[in-house]
Amino acid sequence: MSAYLLFLGLLLGSFINLAADRLPRGESIVRPRSHCRACGRQLNTIDLLPVLGYALRGGRCATCRSRIGASSPIVEAIAGVCMAVPVIWLGPWPGAVAGLVLVACWGLAVTSLAARRYASERAAR
Repeated sequence: MSAYLLFLGLLLGSFINLAADRLPRGESIVRPRSHCRACGRQLNTIDLLPVLGYALRGGRCATCRSRIGASSPIVEAIAGVCMAVPVIWLGPWPGAVAGLVLVACWGLAVTSLAARRYASERAAR
């Protein structure tokens, strides 16, 4: 159960990355499917594995080899830790609830920082 909740935290971290990338630009979080910003290739299952996909691809797109920022696996890993620590400390059910709250707070923080950064970059142009 703990491993499942850790994986859920990592998956939620992956969604946080997507939201932090798209929402400040006013893009949909549903469509289009996840893709490389440089070449447009749709990401496959390996690319979408939290933390592991980044490591397997060497932090680069499988097609165009453009670099993927190191913040992606860091955000995913922190979301996983936000889920795992309460589960270990409080047990499966209360820990899962506390972990989801922590992951949600982490997601709000990351998305807010991304929006602020995007706004300041637009203002600088």
